[in-house]
Amino acid sequence: MQEIAPNIFIEQNSLGMVTGIIRSENSTTLVDFPFRQDELKSWRGATSRMVSGDARYLIMLDTHYDRLLSSKGNDCTLIAHTNTVVPGRMKVTNVRGQDEPIIHTESYDPTGNVARLLPPEITFEDRMVLYLDEYEVILKHRPGANYAAIWVELPQQKIIFVGDSVMVDQPPYLGFSTPKIWVDEMAILADKDYRGYQIVSTRDGIVSQEDVSYWGKVIKFISDKFDALLAAQAEIEEWYEIIPDVMNHFNPLMREDERYYNRLRWGIRTWYDQAISQKADENND
Repeated sequence: MQEIAPNIFIEQNSLGMVTGIIRSENSTTLVDFPFRQDELKSWRGATSRMVSGDARYLIMLDTHYDRLLSSKGNDCTLIAHTNTVVPGRMKVTNVRGQDEPIIHTESYDPTGNVARLLPPEITFEDRMVLYLDEYEVILKHRPGANYAAIWVELPQQKIIFVGDSVMVDQPPYLGFSTPKIWVDEMAILADKDYRGYQIVSTRDGIVSQEDVSYWGKVIKFISDKFDALLAAQAEIEEWYEIIPDVMNHFNPLMREDERYYNRLRWGIRTWYDQAISQKADENND
């Protein structure tokens, strides 16, 4: 566990997600959540001297597989964007065993994996502010990386949690992304307004504005490729051909990782199917 500001911590869970802990005078707020119940017990024990009671709020940054399942079994009030659907607090059957490692992937079918789904207790559409004793916590909808993605900003402490909007040396999750908006979001995050901020990525921890700028170039490359393929009415196999070009932006060791190839392939397929479906709907109107 790392304290990045007084009473504000980040911690990596067993899925590799960097989660946030905001400890105010009377309660604790989580930015994402430890996945397994034994992790939760460990967290409570390790931080028992710091936390006043159990966590009150859980802020979910998007709808990716690991985040959705991480809400299982907790008693926090869930806060998320209105586009989010999360697992109900009940026994889940036919999911993966607790000791089975889960690959980070977007290929999550909630109706097939979770017994039933419930909405978050608190939702918002564009912007929401939490006043947690001495902390002002600003939640903003940032749909570039995911249609339900949000950023969590603590302006006084100059900290911002950006979820999967920024990654270092691994390809993006594309299935539910909006690349054009994503490019604009990276320009905002790399601008002077966020100079001096600690930018917390879910997959990489604290990243720099230089990392953000480079990531913006990667997303711009993908966005331009998608536009060209759409304009050419390319078949899905032609879309898959851009995967090596995308992988060339990352560390050579990462390029050999089959997980990342599959992440891009699944993301491209999902994005393509949605684009084709949307176009068909427009033609029928």
